[in-house]
Amino acid sequence: MAVAKWATPGSRSSNFASTTLDSLANGSESAVVTYDNSSNRNLYGAVTIKLGSITPSTGGSVTLRVTMSDGTDTADKAAGDFYTAQLLSGASAKVIILPMVRIYPFSLRFSLINNSGVTLASSSNEMYVTPYNEDVS
Repeated sequence: MAVAKWATPGSRSSNFASTTLDSLANGSESAVVTYDNSSNRNLYGAVTIKLGSITPSTGGSVTLRVTMSDGTDTADKAAGDFYTAQLLSGASAKVIILPMVRIYPFSLRFSLINNSGVTLASSSNEMYVTPYNEDVS
């Protein structure tokens, strides 16, 4: 009988957000950044979001929106998957790891919705994907 288990994760991507998240106002959504999964066709990704030092309001959060392009069309922003993470209060840099983001075998569009209660820092904001799959052996 085959047993499903996690395969060895792939290498973490470089920071593909560049400066897209810098100074993102509270209540705003960032421009989209592209993560291309059309060749590797991984099933999941641990998405790491690093935010420069901020002091979020109590109950502040960020939401990752993942939409896709099938090579011909790109989904409307109303479609897609959403992943929300609460932020710890207190002045500091923040690290959010969304451990099981479903990634599809296409070119994906990631954007971040800032509901932290404050504008994001003007620098030191980053986003990475560490892809992984299941192994049935």
